[in-house]
Amino acid sequence: MKNEIFQLFLKEQKLYKILSGIAKYVSICFLIIYLYLLFSSRYTASPLIVVINYLAILTSFSGIITFKYFEIPSLLLAVFTEGKSAEFFQLGVGERQVIWRKAGREDILPPDPEIEFIISSLHLYDRYPWQRIGKIYSIGYLVVILTSVFYLTSVYLENGFQN
Repeated sequence: MKNEIFQLFLKEQKLYKILSGIAKYVSICFLIIYLYLLFSSRYTASPLIVVINYLAILTSFSGIITFKYFEIPSLLLAVFTEGKSAEFFQLGVGERQVIWRKAGREDILPPDPEIEFIISSLHLYDRYPWQRIGKIYSIGYLVVILTSVFYLTSVYLENGFQN
């Protein structure tokens, strides 16, 4: 059971790395398209340049949302809602310390930490619901990206980015 819980934590961290990588590559793709449009023709007054700029900015902003979503591992967030019955307390001392450090804490977690110590150290009372915000943002982001890519593709198929 302990190993499965820690594997869930590792899976969450892997998802964070994958999402960060995808956001980086999407931003790079928008940058390449932008530079191509900027230097290839008399295209500086085109609305397509504006769309590409907004998509690049939105994707960069997504990095902030992704960071806040994964800033504190879900095992530690569960301590705030579930108390002593949270899966975090079923882990070994070493595994708890790894998760504690992943939350940005450099101090050593006591071997048998109190719930209030974790909540006050991580300021969980003052934390926005980033898990919910991140899910809502992801849906909105996908809608905007898909709509914009559809628009850019239709313009390209119509006139090949020519004025």
